[in-house]
Amino acid sequence: MNSSQPQRRRPTEFAVRWPNRGAMVRQALSQSLPWFAFVNISFALLIALRDRLFDHYDDSLVTHQTLIPVVESGVYLVIAASLLLLMTVWRGQHHLSMLSLTLLTLIGVIWAFNCYCFAVYWQLPLTYPLSVILLLTAVAAFYFYPGGLLCFMLPLWLAVPFASVQLNQGINHRFAIMWLIFTVILIYGRYILLRWFNEAWQRYEQNQLLISRLDMLAHQDVLTGTANRRALENHLSQAITQQRPFSLIMLDVDYFKRYNDHYGHQAGDECLAAVAEVLKEAVRTPEDVVARYGGEEFVVMLVDATVAQAETVAARIQQSFQRRALPHATSDAAAYVTASMGIARAAPGLTAEAIIALADKALYRAKERGRNCWVS
Repeated sequence: MNSSQPQRRRPTEFAVRWPNRGAMVRQALSQSLPWFAFVNISFALLIALRDRLFDHYDDSLVTHQTLIPVVESGVYLVIAASLLLLMTVWRGQHHLSMLSLTLLTLIGVIWAFNCYCFAVYWQLPLTYPLSVILLLTAVAAFYFYPGGLLCFMLPLWLAVPFASVQLNQGINHRFAIMWLIFTVILIYGRYILLRWFNEAWQRYEQNQLLISRLDMLAHQDVLTGTANRRALENHLSQAITQQRPFSLIMLDVDYFKRYNDHYGHQAGDECLAAVAEVLKEAVRTPEDVVARYGGEEFVVMLVDATVAQAETVAARIQQSFQRRALPHATSDAAAYVTASMGIARAAPGLTAEAIIALADKALYRAKERGRNCWVS
């Protein structure tokens, strides 16, 4: 093979990115709805084509002949409703809208009525296997979406024991025990599947945070070894998307221009590196982020931190500056390098830009108060 020719890439799975758990649920629905519709359409066709598949099938239904057209119409409605559900997937609507929930309820009610007729009026042996398979299908298809699961299952689940009561003119204790055991199987089976689903989402969230962290490490500020502004903004957006609480400390080195003019730019760079070291030592956990926002401005992102906890970190930063006592002869705030800090906390509905703006306003107020302090 000529090495100069481009090699064909092997087919690989596309990386899936979900902004939130709802997006993961929608994709799962896009995969489970076609299978759910297929099962319902298959059983409906078996009933609709019963005379062609089974010789003289209707001849065994000697009673309530007038119900046969009603049941037949019902299975055609099941087919139509299932096809409408498929259309929501083909059109890219990977979620259960009110129309979809109504269709699921309609399908469940039709199957409940049909199974009741099969059990009470014609005593067909297929009644209970059909009911069980349909209920298990619903659990497998919608275990992660309780609204759709209840819409389909509840009518059918209630119809079967009600039919048993009518058929036996009272409660059949053996059937009641069996139906109770089956119900426990359904509930526990859904619990196990849902736990796997939730664990998959948690692993995905952890992986996304790890990817975000690694991406941040790949986008560090060369001078200070902290994250750069773009990496910080990406991390903030990721935390807001995942609805993780956090607090921000925006920090500005006091009278840094004077420091540069007096000591020189090389000393100014060393000062900024020392400030970054102070901030890295002051944070609480590896998840906390220190970033150089621009010039002599830094931002500290404290994950899962309250304002009070952020103030504790700010006090630790201030004390560390005091201990290091880097000389700053031209500062009006102190004889050593100090910083002013503004603290803000994330809140529902606020964007990353809005939270940074709040921290910046608090920083401005700290400077108005004489610098070398913080304002929340």
